[in-house]
Amino acid sequence: MNRRYFTPAQMERHSRLLELLEQRGEVSIDDLAQVFGVSAMTIHRDLDLLEERGRLQKVRGGAIKPVEQAPVALDHEQTWQSRLTTARSAKLLIAHAAAEEVRDGMTVFMDDSTSCVPLVPHLAKRSAITVVTNSLSLVPLLTRAGLAVVMIGGTHRPEFDANVGLLAHDAISRMRFDVSFMSTPAVHDGACYHPDQDSVLVKRAALSVARKKVLLADHSKFSRIAPYQFAKLADFTRLFTDSATSQDAYVPYLSAEQWTAV
Repeated sequence: MNRRYFTPAQMERHSRLLELLEQRGEVSIDDLAQVFGVSAMTIHRDLDLLEERGRLQKVRGGAIKPVEQAPVALDHEQTWQSRLTTARSAKLLIAHAAAEEVRDGMTVFMDDSTSCVPLVPHLAKRSAITVVTNSLSLVPLLTRAGLAVVMIGGTHRPEFDANVGLLAHDAISRMRFDVSFMSTPAVHDGACYHPDQDSVLVKRAALSVARKKVLLADHSKFSRIAPYQFAKLADFTRLFTDSATSQDAYVPYLSAEQWTAV
């Protein structure tokens, strides 16, 4: 995803345009051009950008509210390697913003979510950070960055290259974290889901012992659902997502202080 920068006037126009669409159900390019005092071509570009973000559906002569689509049902989690290449640019932006939650001397948990990978160089800039993780793939990245690492044991799952299950859950439950970072394969109706029961145990344990609970979830996660719920969005201290995520997917479930979109 390419990052775009908008002027205050553009952001205000986009916000007002969506308000009008919500009120009317549909808007026309000619009417919008008159309302905002801009050209029809400018409105065309606005509608294109908002359609990319799933905020509306562009039609001949204007736009309508987006047609709701059923979420994609997941019956398994992708491998670590395949997840590394998904929404890479968004994950970089999210990690840059989320790193502000970390201070010197903290104990930080990072699960086997690939969204945690871009956090590593940011943590390396802090002093006396200890990282606890169940991800074997993450360990060499952390050690090369000079970070102290505590490895959680459990049942090794080669497709995730991570330790999960009851032993991992019990080990984590006896610890305490200043910050816990994790992602989720699926977000639907204000809750986080995972297709793997053993991974759910790890996430629940990490949430139960963390002072700050941080969810890293790019736009691709908000069009999915899976069998096992492990948390509500409201259970997290902060959600970090990217601007391609429709705000309708998280704003109704969180206070303004709980989310950041980059």
